[in-house]
Amino acid sequence: MSTRGSIARGLYRAKQHVYVLQLFERIKTEQKSQLNEHLYITALMSCQKLGLWDRALQLVWQVEASGLSVSTASYNLVIGACEVAKKPKVALEVYEHMVHRKCPPDTFTYLSLIRSCIWASLWDEVEEILDRVAPDVSLCKAVIHGSVQGNIESAKLHENGQERSQTGWGPDAPELAEKFI
Repeated sequence: MSTRGSIARGLYRAKQHVYVLQLFERIKTEQKSQLNEHLYITALMSCQKLGLWDRALQLVWQVEASGLSVSTASYNLVIGACEVAKKPKVALEVYEHMVHRKCPPDTFTYLSLIRSCIWASLWDEVEEILDRVAPDVSLCKAVIHGSVQGNIESAKLHENGQERSQTGWGPDAPELAEKFI
């Protein structure tokens, strides 16, 4: 790993995500030949932490355009940035793009997608995702946790006399969990 790559990694560990992205841009401008997968991943991790989904998407496009392979982990970081930024529809588009490029999704891909969709009450999308994957304990827990949390939030809004912005209360957690049984 290069010196600048080590600095970027150190900045990331120190939770200086903005500085990681500034360093990445500086390397890209001054020494483009030093860009490598490690620097891109570190920049993507910073984008995820900051919820900079649009910047993360640009980085993946740059990697694709450069001819470097885009790993499942890289796409997961973009999807994770979408999750942090509350952009579930963009996350779903990134997922579709990932699949189209024959990059195999993994459990982390599905976890992030499911969490994003649950928090946005995109229950049909959650069910579509569950229909595509083999039963998995982690995914089942995410669905149950998200359903319970969503119902708690809805109950709080209802108690306060506020209308819920999304329609319905979402599916019953055990009903969704049945997909895994």
